[in-house]
Amino acid sequence: MDKRRRASRSSQAASQLHKTKAQLGYKHIEKRKSLTCLYASTAATSTAMRLTRAWSVLPGVWVMILLLCCSSAVAILPISCGSGSSACTLQNYQGIWYERALCGVANVAYPTTEAELVAAVASGVQQRQKIKVVSKLSHSLVRAACPGGSSGLLISTSRYDSRIVIDSNAMTVTADAGVQLQDLLARLAAQNLALPCTPYFNGLSIAGVISTGSHGSSLLGKGGAVHDYVSGITIVVPASREQGYAKVIKLGKSSPDLNAAKLSIGVLGAISTVTLDVEPMFKRSITKQARDDSTLENDVAGFASRYAFGDINWYISQKKILLRVDNKVSASTPGEGRNAGNDPAPETNVRQSRVREENFMSQMNASFVCQQSLNGVENRVSSGDGLVNDRSNTFRGYPVVGFNHQLQTAGGCQNTALNNTRSASGERLTCYWDPDVPGQFYFQTSLAIPLSRINEAIQDIKKIRDGMDPTKLCGANIYGGAQLRFIKGSTAYLAEPEDSVAFELLYFRDRRQNMPRLDQDATDEIEQMLLKKYKGRPHWGKNKNAMFEDMGSRVTNLAKFLEVRQRYDPDGYFSSEWSDAVLGIKQNASVYRDYCALEGLCLCKEDRHCAPERGFLCKPGLVFTDARVCRRA
Repeated sequence: MDKRRRASRSSQAASQLHKTKAQLGYKHIEKRKSLTCLYASTAATSTAMRLTRAWSVLPGVWVMILLLCCSSAVAILPISCGSGSSACTLQNYQGIWYERALCGVANVAYPTTEAELVAAVASGVQQRQKIKVVSKLSHSLVRAACPGGSSGLLISTSRYDSRIVIDSNAMTVTADAGVQLQDLLARLAAQNLALPCTPYFNGLSIAGVISTGSHGSSLLGKGGAVHDYVSGITIVVPASREQGYAKVIKLGKSSPDLNAAKLSIGVLGAISTVTLDVEPMFKRSITKQARDDSTLENDVAGFASRYAFGDINWYISQKKILLRVDNKVSASTPGEGRNAGNDPAPETNVRQSRVREENFMSQMNASFVCQQSLNGVENRVSSGDGLVNDRSNTFRGYPVVGFNHQLQTAGGCQNTALNNTRSASGERLTCYWDPDVPGQFYFQTSLAIPLSRINEAIQDIKKIRDGMDPTKLCGANIYGGAQLRFIKGSTAYLAEPEDSVAFELLYFRDRRQNMPRLDQDATDEIEQMLLKKYKGRPHWGKNKNAMFEDMGSRVTNLAKFLEVRQRYDPDGYFSSEWSDAVLGIKQNASVYRDYCALEGLCLCKEDRHCAPERGFLCKPGLVFTDARVCRRA
C-alpha cells in the first residue's frame, strides 16, 4: 500500500473515530481496587475495533488509549455517560442492539431505597420524560429498557439491591428490585430454602427476571417460569401533581392486577420489591444422555412429565439429541455438585473462541462447519457439559448431585468482569459474551409452542431438515443446537396460556452490518413455521423484532394487561416505541428497509430486504411455503 493511500485511510479512521467519540462521549468507571479508567463507551470501542480490522493504521495516541482501556476497564457495565449522570447511552450485554442503533437518554438515576426510587419516578413525570428501568448488566437483547429518543430518564437498579427479607413461616422471600439472582439464591440456601426454578444464568436482577418472563425448565409444581412464583409486588407508578407525581402500589396474591405486574416488560411502572414463594431446600440429580432423534416427537411429552427439571438439546442436522435427566432428590443425598457453565474465562480464551466461529462462518462452507461440530453431543456427555461433582471442580461421572441453587443456574464470570479480577498470569477474567474482547455475538430466538402440538411441530422440523441439503443447520450446532425447555401455562397476562415447550435457537451473528449468515434460510424457515403455524409465543427478552407478531393471539390475556397499563400509566411514561410495537398498540415491531431480514428486523418481502448483491434473494420456504427467507441463489 503506498504512503498516500495509507495516509488517506488513516485520516478516514481518525475522522470516524472522532465522530464516534463526539457522538457517544466517554464513560467514567467507578473506582475498583484503586483502578479508574476513562474509556470510550462499548459502542465506540466496538467501532474502533472494527476500524482497526478495516484499516491497518490508526493514530498512535488513540490506539494506546483504546488498548489501555480495553485491558483495564469494567467493560461489562451497560451505561455510558458524558458528564456525571447526563448525556448517556445504554447498551445490552452484547454491546449492540438488534437495530444496531444507539439508545440515548438525558440522564440516569441510581436509587438505593424505595423513597429514592419514588423521587426518581416523580422527577421524570414532573419533567414529562419517558422513563425506563434497567438492571446492573442490562441482560436482555431487546430494547425493553430503552426509553426512546434521547431525552428520557433511565433508572438503574444496580444500587437498589440491599434488602432480602425471608419469612420462614410464610415461606416467602421479599427482595429489592435490583437484587441479583446469585445473591438471592445464596441467602435462601443459608436458611435451607430454595426457589425451585430459575434461568440458567444467575447474573440477572430479580425484577428483570420476572419482567421478561425468564424461566428454567419444569412442569412440576408452579412450573419453570419465575414469575409464577411471585406472590407480591410493590411498584412505583406515575401520579398527579397533588399526589407528588409518583405513588407506590402494593399488590398481593388476592389482587387481580398481580397477573399484569408479575410479567410486565416494564410498562406499568418501576418495580420496587418482589415477593416470591419458596420451598425447603432440596438437591438435584443430573445425568446427561445422548441418543438419536428418531422418536423425539413421541417422547417429548413423556420426558417433560417424567423428569422434574429436564431439558433437551436437539442437534437437528445430526439427528441427535442430548437429554438432561434432572430430578429432585432429598437434601440429604450425598453430593456437592455444581454447575460451572458460566465460570470466569481468560480473555484470550474468549477472543479465540469468537475467532474460531468467525473463521467457520466466513467460509460459508456448510460441510466444514458440520465436520467441526460432528462430535459435539458425545463430547458434552463425556465432559460433564459444565457440571462438576465436588469442590475440586472436577467432573468424575454421573449422576451429578448437588443442592438446587448450585445446579439450577450458573455464573461467576460477571463478578470477575465487574471487579477486574485477574488470573495468576495477569489476564482479565470475563464472560464469553463480553463485547469488548470481543466475545460471542449471536441471534437468539425463543418461541414457546403448546405442548399439545409439539409432536406435530417436531415432525414438521424434520421434514424441513430432510427436504434440504444434509449439511443445512450445522451452524446452529456451534451453540449447542436447539434447546427445548418446559413451561407451565400461566395466569400472567403476557405469558403462555397453556403448558408449552420453549424452542430456542442461538446462532452466529456477524459484527459487520448487513451480512448474510450460513444456513440463514433453514433457521428462518423453522422459526417462521413455529411462529405462524404453531402460534409460538416469543420470549419477551430475547427475540428479533420480526418475531413479535400478533401478540394478542399468543398470550393469556393481552386486553386485560393493556387495561391495567392504562390505569397505572395513562400517559405512557413507561412505554416506548418498542413496547408499543410489540404489544400491537401503535405499529408493527418489524422494520422494513434494505437488508432488514439479515438483521432480524423483518421477514423479507423483497430482494432488497436480503443481500441481492451477494446473491441472497427473498424466496418462499422449501417445505413451509408461507415462510419468506433469504436464500443464496
